[in-house]
Amino acid sequence: MIQSKYLKSLPKPTVLVLGLMALLTSCGEKQIDENLQKAFELHNEAVKVRQATKNQIERLKSNTDSLFVATYGNEINSLSSALEEWDEQLIEVPGFEDEHNHSHHDHSSHDHNHDHEHHEHGGQELTSKQHLEVQQHLLEEIKELAEKLEGIKQ
Repeated sequence: MIQSKYLKSLPKPTVLVLGLMALLTSCGEKQIDENLQKAFELHNEAVKVRQATKNQIERLKSNTDSLFVATYGNEINSLSSALEEWDEQLIEVPGFEDEHNHSHHDHSSHDHNHDHEHHEHGGQELTSKQHLEVQQHLLEEIKELAEKLEGIKQ
């Protein structure tokens, strides 16, 4: 801590600047990397699309019409497997774990605590730009899967 005798010898503007700097550093909010912020937004969007896709698959699987099942059963099962594979690739954006809204998760799965899990990226440290690229890729993949489901008419 700076001794008061030393502060008195400094010009007043310097003391004010030092005081402001101390205040800003002690009370300042944590700066969030723009790439990570955008990655988190994409992550949330992807999880929402994923949940809608899961719901659509469940609706389609509940259709027991024999012609529908014969026509689309294999494709629906394939898309369901693709969704499970997508879930395995989903990773959390660092720094946003506490802000992650789990209300959009499907907690009704009997074989998992969550209908999907968030993974770390194999112990590798990704840059914020790499996290953004991963989340962009995941969003594109889940949107493609959702589009394929749209082609199936009940």
